[in-house]
Amino acid sequence: MAMLDGDEKNRILMELVQSEWTAYARGEDFDKQSTPQRVFSSVWALEAEVNNGGLSQYFFNSSRFTAPFVIEALVTIGAHRAADLSRRAIQCAFPDGLPGDLNAMRLAAANFPDAVEETLNKLDREFYQYPDDLTGLLFDYVRTHPEEFGDLTDFS
Repeated sequence: MAMLDGDEKNRILMELVQSEWTAYARGEDFDKQSTPQRVFSSVWALEAEVNNGGLSQYFFNSSRFTAPFVIEALVTIGAHRAADLSRRAIQCAFPDGLPGDLNAMRLAAANFPDAVEETLNKLDREFYQYPDDLTGLLFDYVRTHPEEFGDLTDFS
């Protein structure tokens, strides 16, 4: 595959996420996904939700299923600064640990105290600075797992 710029990698990932190659597109339960699929789903959900409405939205929406795995997923692709940012966000929002129940997590996220919201907003701004090239790192990870995601040249 020729050297691709960030926009081209993003375009390919956008096509991939909507294809049958991803458990994300197929709507598979997160817990039943393979590790490479869980990595993809976690990073994709985090980036999509934070860019759409911030960390508060990420914790509130159904993508919150990925929150317990997102730090591991980010480390797996080499996004260590984003992993640290996510760790700080989870610790701020849920100092006693992530709730295991959907309703408990949504209730907590809907009622974050102002101090938590302020910290999450600050972390949102840090996230928007892209301390790691999530597109490039996720693309490289997916490319190393053609058995899971297919041949990316099919998307170019």
